[in-house]
Amino acid sequence: MLTCRYGQATMEKTFSVTRKYLECEGELYIPEKYPELEVVLSVHGYLEEITGEIRGDKLVLSGTVETHLVYRGKESLDRVPECGIIRRGTEGAVFNGEVNLPEQGENWDWHARLVKIKLQPETARSLKYQLTLEIELRARRPVQTYFIEEIEADPLIHTEVEQFLIEEPVIETYVRREVDADFPLSYPKPPLARVLNCQVSPLASTATHGKDRVNIEGKLEVELLYVSLTEDGREGGLELQKWTEENGRAIPFQISVEAPMLTEPSIQYDLWIEGVQVSSAHPESCRVEARIGARVSMAGRKQVRVVTDGAPAGDGIIDLLREESEWVEVVEEAERSFVVEKLLALPAERPNIARVLQMIVTEPKFDWQLAHEQLMVGGEAIGTLLYQAENGEGEEFVFTSAGWGSGGTELLTFGAYLELPGVEEGNEARVGLYPQQLKVEQVDERTIRLVWEFKALITVFQTRRFSLVRDAALVLPDEGPKPSMLFYLVQPGDTLWKIARRYKTTMAAIAKANQLTAADQELGFGKKLLIPKDPFGK
Repeated sequence: MLTCRYGQATMEKTFSVTRKYLECEGELYIPEKYPELEVVLSVHGYLEEITGEIRGDKLVLSGTVETHLVYRGKESLDRVPECGIIRRGTEGAVFNGEVNLPEQGENWDWHARLVKIKLQPETARSLKYQLTLEIELRARRPVQTYFIEEIEADPLIHTEVEQFLIEEPVIETYVRREVDADFPLSYPKPPLARVLNCQVSPLASTATHGKDRVNIEGKLEVELLYVSLTEDGREGGLELQKWTEENGRAIPFQISVEAPMLTEPSIQYDLWIEGVQVSSAHPESCRVEARIGARVSMAGRKQVRVVTDGAPAGDGIIDLLREESEWVEVVEEAERSFVVEKLLALPAERPNIARVLQMIVTEPKFDWQLAHEQLMVGGEAIGTLLYQAENGEGEEFVFTSAGWGSGGTELLTFGAYLELPGVEEGNEARVGLYPQQLKVEQVDERTIRLVWEFKALITVFQTRRFSLVRDAALVLPDEGPKPSMLFYLVQPGDTLWKIARRYKTTMAAIAKANQLTAADQELGFGKKLLIPKDPFGK
């Protein structure tokens, strides 16, 4: 007598991961209420809306990018020439396009992000925009695996087992959260006349699992670049006001997603800003509204016991139905913090720095590679420095910008090595990189220091390949008479396992008697098989 206790696991199998890039262009217009354009100082954008549909072997995409432009306009007597403008929806950068899928017939999942936006003036009121979107394509599907957890038998048998820590996917979803707050422009900062640029950055985020939901909490830091208002009601100089974690004015936010209760959940998430709006009804305060996008996935961690072999302690033969299998096992989960510090020299043609105002880093591209006991993290981004420079014709300052990664200049690159003791080559990693505070300070008239803090959530996996036992049977010696020779004609749906069970023999005995080398692959309909009278070879 033999009894098997069976288990099952659902693991997500990824068949292909690839990145494609979609290039789009169009025209952007400056409304009549704004001054005519002379020089573009900075531009950045947020992927506001995107829809996609798979048609045959193509992914067809369309959407809008909320575009933030800072420029120098034509001089006027009562107005500072610098202007800031935000264009949303169909008034912003609109795109349509398609990318080819690597293969047909797979269940493709996709995620898009904006990696580059460029504006080129055409007239005093129009600009040509160029967008680059990175499309990550994943072909994956859940694979359900059945296995034997435990075997009980009389007489006793010996079994070999393996323990695995695996992840089973539970949810993956996209959510959006609107956040707003009112801010005072506190002394000694002067009151506000006009907004030039506002940057909102998520930081200090954490994910927790409650009774029936996943909660992601964090804070938004705000940097406001504006034209000040003088006591006589005129426009004054440029000012930068920050509401940060350090001064206690960062905006708290929470994103909640319904989720089942799990004992050991694994939570991964990505956060990004989809849009920012600033309004001011009073010179000494402003209102900031931000839209946060989040992609949240959760998996359940499960310890699995799998029987890999067995042998009887007494009489009999254990016949095992095997299947070559590949399991992805969790090796380690770690959290690391690191700081990237870079000295950046101004491009040769840019004027000297008199005062640093604001550093804008558009969405960076990250990559990582696992080595022996180390994770190498790298990336690149486009950076724009807004600053005041000496005019050269007097003591007045001119507002200008310098860029890295645009106009033929080198990209802003960064990297770090994170120690992961015990991790071996051949392992794989899933890394969530969360930028934290970004600080910039002036070193001298030609150099700035960029200090960027990151938090990394790292999960390390290893792929285990082995012969999985799907079923088992105990074949005992039969004392009764046996026919001297027995033949069987293979029927549709027959397998070696089924035939062996029907005649109380083993798969190995049938394969040996019929010189089968590929087992079930050779069991064509109508094939004649010799059934051995004694699987024990007596």
